[in-house]
Amino acid sequence: MRIFGRRRIRRSTGEVVFDSLNALLMLLVAIVMIYPFWYVLVYALNNSQDASSGHLWLWPRKITLENILFVINRPILQRAYLVTIARTIVGPIIHLVVTGFAAYALSKRSLPGRKAITYYLIVPMFIGAPLVATYVVYARLHLLNNFLVYVLPGAFAFFMMAIARALFEDIPASLEESAKMDGAGYMRIFFRLILPLSTPIVATILIFSAVGNWLDFFTNFVFVQSASLATLQFLLFQIVSQNQAQSGVMGPMQIVSGSTTDFRISTETVKATTLVVVTLPIIFIYPFFQGYIIKGLLLGSIKE
Repeated sequence: MRIFGRRRIRRSTGEVVFDSLNALLMLLVAIVMIYPFWYVLVYALNNSQDASSGHLWLWPRKITLENILFVINRPILQRAYLVTIARTIVGPIIHLVVTGFAAYALSKRSLPGRKAITYYLIVPMFIGAPLVATYVVYARLHLLNNFLVYVLPGAFAFFMMAIARALFEDIPASLEESAKMDGAGYMRIFFRLILPLSTPIVATILIFSAVGNWLDFFTNFVFVQSASLATLQFLLFQIVSQNQAQSGVMGPMQIVSGSTTDFRISTETVKATTLVVVTLPIIFIYPFFQGYIIKGLLLGSIKE
């Protein structure tokens, strides 16, 4: 039998059975991974009083947006959004510049002490500082209750630097020599030549850093006590683990829904809705950059 002028490749019974079972297994894994978030989304979109009776599994019984409006209208959540967005923008940029500078410098085989510097930088990757020592260092650097504690400690990552260095080493030296003959310095070469030729690894560094900054709550938990610098993940941690939705975190559990009737929202619904509001942006953004991440990791890791 011919299809579009080509012979169809015959598959054995074992191959058909294996592919069918593999597809079924992947489908089950996808359902197991997706359903918990879908379950939370169902609670967030369902009327709070109706949700208190339970038995919500696949679809909301009474769809409403009042839960989401209640959560996003909380001043503490709006302030946390601003802090988290600022951290997610500033942190990756600093991370890219610092990691990129280190990778570019160490990609030069003529750099004195290149191996010693590499060994020095790789040590913290395997041996981390104790939490108490880290706290003391941050205190002496005046980073406690400071926005900079979110972006400065994570400015360098050896793993990303190693991948970027391998990619920079593959860029022909003749390109840099031509740029130097035109009067370009190292800074101009780095920003105008190296980074544009390394788009996949640049996107990889930015996305990894952005996701890490968006999801991190431990820094806020240990090093920041100021409510004005609280992040979304820390706020979610407070609501879920300490059950503070009814007391000071989210404020009163009552809003006016536009008419003369009041709308009350339960603690469990606050938890579900906050989880959706905090997690949804990164879920939608991350898949669009997945191709860049895979390509960036492969470019710097394969040697011919």
